[in-house]
Amino acid sequence: MPNDFIISYSDNANFDQITKLERALEAIGPGPVQMEADEQYFSATLNWGVSLRDLANLKGKLNSTVPIVVGVFVDDAKAVELDNFYWSRAFTDLVRQSARTYWGNWGLNQQVVAGAVGFIDPQGRTFTKVADLPNASIQQLTGPAAWSIETSSVKQTESSIDFKGGYFDPSSGTEVTVGLDVAWTFAKEGSIASNATISSQASVNDFGVAMQNNFAWLLEKARSVGYATQDGGIRQGFGVITQVRNCRGVMNLGSKNANSSFSVVGSVDGVNAMTGTGKANASVNGSYKEINKTSAFESWLWPAEANQAAAAEVGLCYQFASYHGKQIMPTWIQQLDNFRLVFDNSHGGTYIGHCTVEFRTTDDPNIRRLETSVPGGQVKTLDNIPLNALDVAITVQFTAGDTFHFMVDAPLTTWLSGNSTIDLSGVWPWGSKAQFRDNSGQL
Repeated sequence: MPNDFIISYSDNANFDQITKLERALEAIGPGPVQMEADEQYFSATLNWGVSLRDLANLKGKLNSTVPIVVGVFVDDAKAVELDNFYWSRAFTDLVRQSARTYWGNWGLNQQVVAGAVGFIDPQGRTFTKVADLPNASIQQLTGPAAWSIETSSVKQTESSIDFKGGYFDPSSGTEVTVGLDVAWTFAKEGSIASNATISSQASVNDFGVAMQNNFAWLLEKARSVGYATQDGGIRQGFGVITQVRNCRGVMNLGSKNANSSFSVVGSVDGVNAMTGTGKANASVNGSYKEINKTSAFESWLWPAEANQAAAAEVGLCYQFASYHGKQIMPTWIQQLDNFRLVFDNSHGGTYIGHCTVEFRTTDDPNIRRLETSVPGGQVKTLDNIPLNALDVAITVQFTAGDTFHFMVDAPLTTWLSGNSTIDLSGVWPWGSKAQFRDNSGQL
């Protein structure tokens, strides 16, 4: 039975990419497929399931065709409950539009710190801490930066407000008479706004060496929570938080109803720190006097209580290193089984591209070879490139055209989504061309 879906795409997508996404949706069918260009999404009726796994598989399938999809949702409030899992997934998708190697900390989990050892739930994309990495050296870089990300249906405004009789500002410790009122309007249910002032970035120095030196200890911790493999390795999803962007004030807001509003009122310093407005200051702790809302919201604020300043920093987003057996995956953003290399010759070209991929693996020095030919107007893939592939040499030789060579030393560090695309183009007798597609799995 067909179901109705919303498929949102990146605001950096170009016309050709959006057209390819539309064709991919039409190919799944039965339709109709309708584009909402102003809101950057498609509404589509598709022969596809609505479970969390189904949604993840649909997103993966579409991104293997054209890597611009940032979210896939069921267009039915009853089909997908707007629970914390929904918000965590949607927030991470939103974060990755501008910082694709990060996980979002939607619920402001205070266990998200550099050097924390634990696992990421693949459904909810939430981190659970198990321990701290022994003897980890943490580098702390302090510096302010405004943070503001939101879905397209969210609008933000701010205005001055007078405090009659004065207000004691927890952020500055002084009495103030003028403050700020920052408000958000949410046109659609399920929309997100995240505002903050980044105050520091904490990183584990030489985390790869630290993880290698502590592998036996990490394996025992993984075994204690069911993440050890039978052959003495560690499953993907268990690992170490390697970098965190910290804040002294945060507002994560999610609308549970359409046409709703949320506002925060407080001192200029306190609200600026909470919302990333004004001049960014890494030393000011966020605070607010009160919040107001017109309907139900999923909201996570730091500090959590009104009329008090944040006592410490909290992590807003983070990078995570995991394992595939005994092999470190330095920037883990999703479960991977193998690598797929896509050769896309559907750009109006006439050349035939003969494509070969040669590589060795960490456990076999012998060179393996895969190959395919891609006529103009077609797309071909080479699948089942193992995760432990090294020294990947790619050659594209066009019939009656040019030859192009590419070298990827370690795909595990760059093909983070498991897919990478090389675009082929050119019309005979003019020149031929092959190049990696932007954001196709390359860092």
